[in-house]
Amino acid sequence: MNEAVALGPLVLPWAFLHLCVAIAASLAVAALLTRRHKPDAGPLLWRSLWIALVFARLGFLYQYKELYAEHPLSVLNLRDGGWSPEVGIIAMWMYATFQLRNSPAMRLSATVPLALGTAIVIAGQIQLVMRPAAEPLPALRFEQLNGEPIDLAALRGKPVLINLWATWCGPCIREMPMLEQAQHDQTDVHFVFINQGEDAAHVAKWLGQQRLTLGNVAIDERRQASAVFKQAGYPTTLLFDASGRLVGKRTGELSQPALAAMLTRLR
Repeated sequence: MNEAVALGPLVLPWAFLHLCVAIAASLAVAALLTRRHKPDAGPLLWRSLWIALVFARLGFLYQYKELYAEHPLSVLNLRDGGWSPEVGIIAMWMYATFQLRNSPAMRLSATVPLALGTAIVIAGQIQLVMRPAAEPLPALRFEQLNGEPIDLAALRGKPVLINLWATWCGPCIREMPMLEQAQHDQTDVHFVFINQGEDAAHVAKWLGQQRLTLGNVAIDERRQASAVFKQAGYPTTLLFDASGRLVGKRTGELSQPALAAMLTRLR
């Protein structure tokens, strides 16, 4: 299963879609209970949701606080995938329990929708974790900007991070300096930047204009990698362990903390 689904120009992570389904189901059950003359729990459910989202974000920020301290404004970049669902769920239930302590009549109206929403989110997380094993690092060969060939399958024996990108992609451009630094710092990981659909002369000129000095820049004018990796959008970052097993995939812009979280899957 892909980490995201493309809906026209939109690329939505499955985790986000699971959350939307959980919210819709919870509100639908709450509305049904209200029609059956139970107290209206809608306002409490919405407040609980906001508590969950805020604490899920805060949990991730705390876990990678040193990295966020280097770039404080990046805490506002909610698109970086930096969430701790378990922290959010715990905070949500603590808040709801506290609010219901003196409202016994509301307990059924609130706990049933909250339990349903929680179950959907947890089931979605389990589905993502237990999805069938992905294909190993494929035997794709490309020519690099320096003229040398690169065979992805031959890189096994060391973790490999592959970034599928293009010069016209705004998120690709924003994350590239961070990935350049990561390639310099994380010498125990092969970083491979596979440009999709553009020729070598254009890519070389663009990198020069951006003053980026990347290693392992491969040219894939026919977008073979996009097809093999089932790319849903730009940029797409894939992480393979030393045996060539896919252990992480992210569609969308990476922040430094989000990259750090991805690399922890190699442990």
